[in-house]
Amino acid sequence: MASPADAAVATPMTASNGHHTDVVGVERGAAVRQHTAGQTASFLDAHAALLGRPLAGHVAATTIHPAAGTAFIDKGNDQGAFATQSAHTDVHPTNGGTTIYTPTLYSAGGSCIEVTTVYTNTTQAVEAWDWCNHINFEASVAINSSFVSRYENGAGSYTTEILKTGGNTWVAYLYNYSTKAYDTLYTSSGTSQAGTTGWDVNELYSDLQSNGQSYACADMAGKTFEANGIQVDLGGTWQAAAPGNSDTRFDSGNASYDCSSRSYQMVTQYNHWKVVG
Repeated sequence: MASPADAAVATPMTASNGHHTDVVGVERGAAVRQHTAGQTASFLDAHAALLGRPLAGHVAATTIHPAAGTAFIDKGNDQGAFATQSAHTDVHPTNGGTTIYTPTLYSAGGSCIEVTTVYTNTTQAVEAWDWCNHINFEASVAINSSFVSRYENGAGSYTTEILKTGGNTWVAYLYNYSTKAYDTLYTSSGTSQAGTTGWDVNELYSDLQSNGQSYACADMAGKTFEANGIQVDLGGTWQAAAPGNSDTRFDSGNASYDCSSRSYQMVTQYNHWKVVG
């Protein structure tokens, strides 16, 4: 694996430039809804703080769902979000009640799509959640050797862009480092049920052990999770996430992760955050 300094670099598209091939290995629709059925409630519960309202009902007192990272301010002309995000093939939560959604990206401006990096005891995948229509996971690609060879930058991260392409249509792309082009993960149109602010955050849903520590703590131990090069598209111009277009309004605080070994840092305000488990 290359060092971060040697990693390949992707830059965002200003507009969708013609035809894009599909992400290699992507699944969509009913098949995705079926195999992610066990994740749906935890994803909605984990987003309760981000959206300011509960979505999936009662959450057990011994379950946590914290978040920390970059929040995108609704500037009124938001048209997309972009980030290079960590992806691991060896993160396998041992507890069936634990799902790690880290990083997860959602553009301000009422995006229909959220792109999230998902780790469960059976799944390691990059997935697209549709906030406009099914309100469910609608696209998924496994983080495996094929994904690493095409979509990772040589330093354990992939690049994703969510872009408003016209009207109320949003498209999520992954950058293919082999072909040096953006491939389509998922497309959706409509009105978002997630509001008009956005985020790129470290989020998880986990049960607590008898010692008060999160099960996710051991799952993430010694591994780095981060989002870097975070940008927002304002009126067709890409800008680094920074004071003025971003803040940390969704941060729930380090203690809320119930993980004594966890180390979190906003490396560069607000376009690079990093967590070491």
